[in-house]
Amino acid sequence: MIYQKIRIQTFLVFLLALPSIVLSDWELVNDDSHLNFVSFKAIDFAEIHSFKEISGSIDKNGKANLGINLESLETLIPIRNERMRNLLFETQIFPNANFYLQVDLDKYLNLSIGDFRNNEAKGRLLLKNKDIETNVKFKVTRLAKDIFVVSSTEPLILNIENLGLTEGVESLRVVAGLPSISKSVPVSFFIKFRNKGEQND
Repeated sequence: MIYQKIRIQTFLVFLLALPSIVLSDWELVNDDSHLNFVSFKAIDFAEIHSFKEISGSIDKNGKANLGINLESLETLIPIRNERMRNLLFETQIFPNANFYLQVDLDKYLNLSIGDFRNNEAKGRLLLKNKDIETNVKFKVTRLAKDIFVVSSTEPLILNIENLGLTEGVESLRVVAGLPSISKSVPVSFFIKFRNKGEQND
């Protein structure tokens, strides 16, 4: 019993001695993060769109989640914003989308400031009533002791049919009077994470 108590006390001392950066969650910094996608209409005309409000975190176990406020869609054309929110994403029913990913935090916590590591992992996208598994290629760069940036190294190509957005895209095509809208959508991202423990020190 005494030996067990000593082991527990030793373990607690070890935890207290660990840097807060290991034990704390990492929180997405919205103002310094970007999530963009490209739509192609009339065969070869491309337009870049973005979501202005994204949130997310990575916990000490490496569970990462990204929340997307679909109402924050910005296409630079107000009427198109409204149409895509209502006809495509149906934001009155599905206001948010989520992406989940498991990462090995130790690989990145060992990076020196200025260093980066490329990675590929399988994540889950929850959009409307669909739950899609997809591979994502990204680079993790350490900017400071408490700051990492995660950026796409290749566009994530999403298929409209797999996401259950075919009817919404067709509605957009008809209302806009377009001959076609591509069913493949490239997505890119630049996301900054700050350690909550270090931020509060």
